[in-house]
Amino acid sequence: MKVGESDEERLARGAAIKIRAWAEKRSRVSGENSLSRVAIKFCGGCNPNIERGQIARVIRQELAGQVRWISADEEVDLLLIIVGCLTACADRPEVKEKTTHYLTINGPGIFRIQRKENGR
Repeated sequence: MKVGESDEERLARGAAIKIRAWAEKRSRVSGENSLSRVAIKFCGGCNPNIERGQIARVIRQELAGQVRWISADEEVDLLLIIVGCLTACADRPEVKEKTTHYLTINGPGIFRIQRKENGR
């Protein structure tokens, strides 16, 4: 953790590192030169322990030009789910319908990038 870095900045930078590595691997394996399509889905914000918007802003800055940001309503290569508390209301199967991979930031931590179970 950098001196003076907030929990949100730490979470965002950690997530950006994971997303960047995933996107680079995906590009190498597929041989495609196009940018990975990434979207962000937020929880409802009923009881947040973290500032979700700040995390999203830092991640977008860290990955500028390295991924293509699109709406979570579209087909995406990776869905970033940012939830503010341990309830994780946005981390549900129906939220992941239009993606094959997802990464969840859940209050205090970042989880690994996962492939959706049905392998879509």
